[in-house]
Amino acid sequence: MRYKYSYVGLFFCFSLLFFFSPLILAEKQAITHVVQKGDTLWSICEKYYGDPYLWPELWEMNKFITNPHWLKPGDVITLLEYEKKETPIPAKREAALQAEKPSELSQEPEKPREIRGIHVASLANVEALGFLRQNSIEPWGRIFDFEAEKVLIGENDIVYVKMYKEGIQPGDTFTVYNISKPIKHPVSKEECGYIHSFKGVLMVEEVKEDYCVGRIRESFRTIYKDDLLIPYHPVSPCVLLLPYHGDLTAHVIAAKDNLQLHGQYSVVYIDSGFEEGLRRGNIFEAIEERESYPEEKQSVALPPDILANILILATTEHTSAGVVFQASKDFGNGVKIRPVLWRTQFRGLSSLPTCPVE
Repeated sequence: MRYKYSYVGLFFCFSLLFFFSPLILAEKQAITHVVQKGDTLWSICEKYYGDPYLWPELWEMNKFITNPHWLKPGDVITLLEYEKKETPIPAKREAALQAEKPSELSQEPEKPREIRGIHVASLANVEALGFLRQNSIEPWGRIFDFEAEKVLIGENDIVYVKMYKEGIQPGDTFTVYNISKPIKHPVSKEECGYIHSFKGVLMVEEVKEDYCVGRIRESFRTIYKDDLLIPYHPVSPCVLLLPYHGDLTAHVIAAKDNLQLHGQYSVVYIDSGFEEGLRRGNIFEAIEERESYPEEKQSVALPPDILANILILATTEHTSAGVVFQASKDFGNGVKIRPVLWRTQFRGLSSLPTCPVE
């Protein structure tokens, strides 16, 4: 009889597994969210988990997202596998709480906590950073002449533009830029891309049959004939500081305006980007390896000198642009950089004003 009951028990257990295994598997399946206009990782975490501060974990899971506050409608976000944690309330206590609860008409909605970053306008003009990219981008147009006989051009001047794309309308804005000669990596000596230097912002005022009339709305550097145009995208100077997760050694390979020696407030380009995990708001330090010889013909490696701290302000696929916000000594191209040990305050940033991150 003992064996008979054992077989019956086993049969019962297997039956339960047969009926409920689809439900168990369904619970483990990845859940997704299709991004709607206005969504942020903050709002998605608040909606699904009741805790908007889970957004860094959600960002870590969805590595294709380059900016957690600007999501593209239609993108599919993979959600975390846990749900809101709710503690069951005894029936009597729940009834008492409902009686004490004010009516929905009189209850004010709870305001989400505000995410605050730092305002970096005093360190760098974030709209004039430019970028270094392996392949040069295709321009949308070119400045071919000026209204007056001028060699160079500045703010509020009228320019004549040849556009290569159709559908241009008055009011369209473009970034004025030029492209450098091929840049060689200071360590590998191989060609690593082109610096796209941003020079200003142009607004189209009139669309003629063969050309457009534009006005220079803002000028970062001197603008010349044959400078190129790409669509303008505003960049917020409010930066949310974020730790870099992982171990990475990269290099400074070039700098804005082709400078060879870099110090405080220099904008530098780095040979790693969002594919290597870099994000806007990461902080790196430029280091110089040290070697000593306690005995003849024998060397030991000492902790490196920290030359500078660099705040990442923009990333492309495999490169980044950052600003040196603190420097103990000038340094050149080829210097190594590594993630800093994360701390709540950094010298050179703690005095900057805070701002709400959009």
